[in-house]
Amino acid sequence: MRLHYLLFAFLLVFLLPAPGFAQRIRNPVSCLRNKGFCHPIRCPSVAKTIGSCAPGLKCCRK
Repeated sequence: MRLHYLLFAFLLVFLLPAPGFAQRIRNPVSCLRNKGFCHPIRCPSVAKTIGSCAPGLKCCRK
């Protein structure tokens, strides 16, 4: 049971966005929290790249 708490604490710290988002976005959860969306290869022309969701996926925002 203690392992569940440790895993939850690790995930909570890992998925929390950095204060002020000074660093680039590196996971899908942070991308969605920044009102972005994940897109393969590169962002559409109307969107700006603000980070990456995973290898091969870009985080884009209009």
